[in-house]
Amino acid sequence: MSRQLQLRHLVGQRIAKKRRDAKLVQKQVAEQVNLSTEGYARYERGDSSPDVELLDALAKVFGCSVAELVVETSVGLSAQAQHIAELLDGVSSSDRDEIVKIVESICALSHKKQKKAPSPL
Repeated sequence: MSRQLQLRHLVGQRIAKKRRDAKLVQKQVAEQVNLSTEGYARYERGDSSPDVELLDALAKVFGCSVAELVVETSVGLSAQAQHIAELLDGVSSSDRDEIVKIVESICALSHKKQKKAPSPL
């Protein structure tokens, strides 16, 4: 699958999640952004790429920022950190502590692996 198709799919998943979080059905969202239900569903499935205007309209419907709709598609560190923070939202403090320890361990292993790798000439 090409990177563009992957990104469309990720944005679609994010839009669908935000809709479910807002306790809305596709028809309700479609009406609010002036689309047919099937037209809106194409965006959730990743069959179509939403333009900036549609992302802005969806963000208003869901009460979030446009960035929240596309954050999973970013390879930037701050966007990824925001995504992780959102994943941890609602997780108990003790569980978050355990998750952080696991992430720290994985990062430490990754750093060791990078140090051992021969540098390119």
